[in-house]
Amino acid sequence: MSAGDHRPGLTLDGLTKRFGSVLAVDGLSMEVTSGEFITLLGPSGCGKTTALRLIAGFETADGGRVLFDGKNVSGFSPQRRGFGMVFQNYALFPHLNVFENVAFGLRARRASRSLIEERVARSLDRVKLAGYGDRGVQQLSGGQQQRIALARALAIEPPLLLLDEPLSNLDATLRERTRSELRALVKELGITALFVTHDQEEAFDLSDRVAVMRDGRLRQLGTPEELYLEPADRFVAGFVGRANVLTGRVLHTGELEWQISLDAGATWTASGQSPGATPGESAPPLEAGATVELLVRPEDLEFAPDASSAAAAAGDGGENRPVGGLVRDTRYRGIATSYVVELSDGSRIEVSAAAGLATPGERVRIRPRRHSRLHIFAPEAV
Repeated sequence: MSAGDHRPGLTLDGLTKRFGSVLAVDGLSMEVTSGEFITLLGPSGCGKTTALRLIAGFETADGGRVLFDGKNVSGFSPQRRGFGMVFQNYALFPHLNVFENVAFGLRARRASRSLIEERVARSLDRVKLAGYGDRGVQQLSGGQQQRIALARALAIEPPLLLLDEPLSNLDATLRERTRSELRALVKELGITALFVTHDQEEAFDLSDRVAVMRDGRLRQLGTPEELYLEPADRFVAGFVGRANVLTGRVLHTGELEWQISLDAGATWTASGQSPGATPGESAPPLEAGATVELLVRPEDLEFAPDASSAAAAAGDGGENRPVGGLVRDTRYRGIATSYVVELSDGSRIEVSAAAGLATPGERVRIRPRRHSRLHIFAPEAV
């Protein structure tokens, strides 16, 4: 099954799971194309791991269906589903050596000795641990143990690979290298993969598409670029990447355009769908005077010239005039510096710009860059 095959692979249809009074997964519906790498992303307790366990068959759904290649597998045992699973703690057997750990799933399926030897050798080679079969798992580093867990999942040649935060126990450098290798391997094998993480950078680095979850519900499913540039709601906007949120009132509305009077003392214009709209649908336009929240990314802001300068007097030709503030802190972030600026209403925003443009204690003026994206949300959408 190649990554270019666009037949439906995994379908979740209204998947629901309760634990007592807690609704862990609430009507989760989504479709994963064959050969696609999808990540479930969200904060702790959002239901992403429970969703993965429902798909694997380790938990029984209270409602909804799990379909794979068009077949309803909701009533199947984990073994009958035949999916590969990599757990957060790897779940390796300490009393078995590497070979036996990788062979475990094959032995459970009563594979022949020759097939077991062939598959184990192939799987260890794929994860760059050929020749490690006789070693005890306790002798391995965390990164090597993670690879053995992946090799075990791959040995059964699963049609679907499920991964529950398998990189969270690795240090930052090893985690970054391993996720690049993981994506390359999954794509090479053409496996459909579903990955769980709370790390946005990890999700973006690995995935063809990302499913953002909160309180058991799917908030948005899209490519990393779509989530970052066109967030569906305030939660997605704030969870995916760094974001500034400013409050204000609607002064004027046009077709997909909103002129907002900020509490911090400036008028900025945002464009996009009306708050509450869903993809492909519209929502009633906000009336003048309505309270809203305006979201802008740090890299979409810039320092404006001093009000007394000739450049400021000439104006920038746009509608977004600068708002004044006081630099409270600076943080070096490699390619850019993050400036924390306190505005007149007491709110603080972050500006990502070149180093050396301002220092703590300095008064500055902030405005959106030309052609930057400003998103508008109703406060109740949080």
